[in-house]
Amino acid sequence: MSTVRDIFSISIFELTEEEFRERLRPTAEAVIKEKFAKGGYFTYYDPAVCPTSAHTVHEYRDRKELVWIDHNWKEHFVKIV
Repeated sequence: MSTVRDIFSISIFELTEEEFRERLRPTAEAVIKEKFAKGGYFTYYDPAVCPTSAHTVHEYRDRKELVWIDHNWKEHFVKIV
């Protein structure tokens, strides 16, 4: 007989990678919703759209922007992706 693991009642160190992602999903969704509601954005590197490691994506609720970061850490808008 198989049993379903309660991923919220066991140590995170005992979770598989998939279970850990599922456990974090509600928290992540709440943080994203709150950030977007305040007009904020998330920054991340996406190798599918970032041509170099000096580029990053700013994701807003309604758009994603490709940004280039210069040697002084100043951000420069490149395009909407």
